[in-house]
This record gives sequence, C-alpha cells and structure tokens, in this order.
Amino acid sequence: MKIISDREFRNQPGKVRKELADHEIVMTSRGKPYAVLLPVDDPADVEAVLELAARIRAQMALSSVRRKAMETGLDRISASEIDEEIKAVRTDRQK
Repeated sequence: MKIISDREFRNQPGKVRKELADHEIVMTSRGKPYAVLLPVDDPADVEAVLELAARIRAQMALSSVRRKAMETGLDRISASEIDEEIKAVRTDRQK
C-alpha cells in the first residue's frame, strides 16, 4: 500500500500510475485518506472489482450498525421487543 496526496496525483499522474502497477494507493487530502485506488490488469475485470467494492462497503455499513447496537445495548433486545418496535413505527406512519 502506498499513500499519495491528491496534490502529488495532480502534479505527477504518471508516477502515480507506475506506483499503482505494483500496489494499491490510498489517496489523501490534507493528510486524511479519502479514496483507494486499485490496479485493474484486464479491462474485463472492472465490473468484478466494482462489485467487490460494493460488497465491501455494504459489509462495512453492517459492521457499523452492529457496533452501534452493541454500544447502545440494542443487540440484547428480544425478538418480541423488536416486533413491538416495528409495530409501533408502522402505526405512527399510518397516522
């Protein structure tokens, strides 16, 4: 993994492209990461890479929800409590 600033990317795109041939690149702006560049050897692989990236984002979102549930204690409520909460929300929406 290589870390490159967006300024370096703007000023030396050829260097970044060469670096990408060897490993993944983390793009930063003012020292904070905001994107990951992945090498794609075969143009036919682009769709597969994008699909995997979507799955990773979904897994990260699920992990975040689970972590928040654990922090707030919502991971310990019973199935009947969940059903009651769903029923209450649906009732409120119908009003």
